[in-house]
Amino acid sequence: MTSTATTAHTDTATALAEGAAHDGQAELRLALDARVRAAGPPRPPAPAVAVLRSFDPATFARSVLDFAARLPEETRRDWQADYTRTVYLVGNPANIRDRLPPATVSPDGQVAWYTCAPWARHRDLRLLLRTVQGRLPAGMPERFTVDVPAPPTTPARTEEAPRHWHLTVATAGLDLPRYLVHVGHTLAEPTLTGVLAPGDRITVRHTADIGRLPVHQAYVRVHQDLADTGRLRAYAVLAAAEEGDVPHG
Repeated sequence: MTSTATTAHTDTATALAEGAAHDGQAELRLALDARVRAAGPPRPPAPAVAVLRSFDPATFARSVLDFAARLPEETRRDWQADYTRTVYLVGNPANIRDRLPPATVSPDGQVAWYTCAPWARHRDLRLLLRTVQGRLPAGMPERFTVDVPAPPTTPARTEEAPRHWHLTVATAGLDLPRYLVHVGHTLAEPTLTGVLAPGDRITVRHTADIGRLPVHQAYVRVHQDLADTGRLRAYAVLAAAEEGDVPHG
């Protein structure tokens, strides 16, 4: 016969599990754990560096995709093992590219990326330039669209048609550095793993917050909730367009 204490314990555990599922924390924890598994075995730190002359969301997003898509396979593994860590610095790429040649530069010259390497390799950049700081600019676009580029050495895509993706970014409480970090991870890691393929189109949507996650999300950027450090929060969600828009608060 089941004791009253055992029944009460079971009921409490069930209630806690249902509560975690209801408020999404368990789901966010699973997404965070999946990212750790995808990073693979630890490797020496290999951060990238991005130098921004100015900030435009679409230009920045395209620069992330271009940089990640062009990385050779071994460098991809190094960067993913370091959780695509990136240092964001303020500077004019045109003024430093002769002395410190970047790996990629956006067509308008706003953003330059320096390849993933040990910290010592980036010493001159970090001494020369300061880190990005400040608020998100007023008038952020509600939506914009970017395409995943095809590196020059990539064969033409023949097996399947390009896909359309929705990337929803929660901006409530974010400053500019945090926006760069969250969007950078969310675009870089699916590119490194092949989830995003050359020719794919991504519609990026800014919203205050993200509510219920889509059932078949491809990537969720999860981090500590700024408003409640004991909880997790979804800062960005990438899902195939056929999943529909991600609900938001």
